[in-house]
Amino acid sequence: MKKSVLIMLMGLCLIGAAYQAQAADTGTISVTVSLESAISVSVAPGTWNLGTVALSSTSAEASFTASIGNTASKLEIIGADGAGGWTIGATPAADRFAVSVTSPAITLTKAYQTLAASVPAYGSQGFGLTYSAPTSDTKGGGVGQGFTITVKASAP
Repeated sequence: MKKSVLIMLMGLCLIGAAYQAQAADTGTISVTVSLESAISVSVAPGTWNLGTVALSSTSAEASFTASIGNTASKLEIIGADGAGGWTIGATPAADRFAVSVTSPAITLTKAYQTLAASVPAYGSQGFGLTYSAPTSDTKGGGVGQGFTITVKASAP
């Protein structure tokens, strides 16, 4: 009888050991990740060819699109003086030209102005520009008066 009890106990131990060998457990790793925020803007087209202009003339509206990167951004716009001595201003005058944004209604100056208060990530903002030539000129015909318009993206 002792022998059969001993055999039975050994069998139970083997079953218990086998059961424990089949048991499993898991551990979890929580991962936090996000895309790096990059404020960026690109403007298309990147050039505006007005060609030669007559005094006191106004160009047809030209369309542009500012496209935002992966972060919602505020857009601001600024103009610059002409390379040959004409200045940018609120209204055309002697040696002074004007550039207007049609929507929102802005006349460019050499100070940043809001083009869009907030453009969503990967969004875009369309805008139109018109150019008004000076009313008179003291620099001479054929003098290049090219200038830049800058669109800046920043946190809203």
